[in-house]
Amino acid sequence: MLLLSAVSYSQATESTLEKDLQASFQAFEAAFNQHDAKAIAKLWQEDAVHRQTSLAGNLKGRAAILAAYEALFQSDPEAKLAITLNSIREVAPGVASVKCSTQVLHSDKSVSFSRLSALLAKDGNQWVISEVEEADVPAGASVSPGALHQLDWLVGTWVDGNEKSTVSNHVYWISGGNFLARTYHMNTPQGFSQSGMQIIGWDREHNVLRCWQFDGDGSFGEGTLEQTGPATWRCPMVVKLVDGRRASFSQVIERVSSNELKLSLVNMEVDGQALPGTGPDKLTRRGN
Repeated sequence: MLLLSAVSYSQATESTLEKDLQASFQAFEAAFNQHDAKAIAKLWQEDAVHRQTSLAGNLKGRAAILAAYEALFQSDPEAKLAITLNSIREVAPGVASVKCSTQVLHSDKSVSFSRLSALLAKDGNQWVISEVEEADVPAGASVSPGALHQLDWLVGTWVDGNEKSTVSNHVYWISGGNFLARTYHMNTPQGFSQSGMQIIGWDREHNVLRCWQFDGDGSFGEGTLEQTGPATWRCPMVVKLVDGRRASFSQVIERVSSNELKLSLVNMEVDGQALPGTGPDKLTRRGN
């Protein structure tokens, strides 16, 4: 259930590539939030291409991309962007592939989400975007601060025991009622043990349910929780591993009944390398 903890990772530090690309995307985010379309355009190659699956046409060339951002800022004058880098991979000298998750808080206080794959090339000392393919993430049911209390049913102790492992989860309200906490513990017959905590709370700035995760091995992560069906919730997470590498996955929770749920981990990657998912694992309620 937990994560990538059963996989052995070698020790490593953040590479210059990762730091440089993080700086480039931070500059993009800052330019967007200042509504500086010209500064954004400078971060794209002259012949760059932007493809968005929800649109019939593509944006081709820096001039078209500049015009699109100018139109966006005119129509949405208070739009704010947050970017999360999910994975970074060098595909050739001076060429890198990046996968990101984005969320935009619009002037009307609604929030839109997307995931994108970007190809960047180094131009002198600067990384510039050459290609982007972006896909909208459908918003779940509309959320509000009260959405956190829609997860009341999670409060209690949930267990799963099989021949491979024993997993226990304890979910409870933190004093004040503004955060849910989940502590978890896993044991395997081979003697492997893993513990950690998740905290879920309402992000008033971006109008989303945000999830923070802390594992006993020193890794930590963050994601946003959205309801994707009448009884299904999905939480895409980005995790910084203890060896400095970056991992991502989506945690999917399905409420089967008041005393049973299913949990899956899907879309698992470490530094851009896909890993098999897990589940769905069935958990049953032991008590409140």
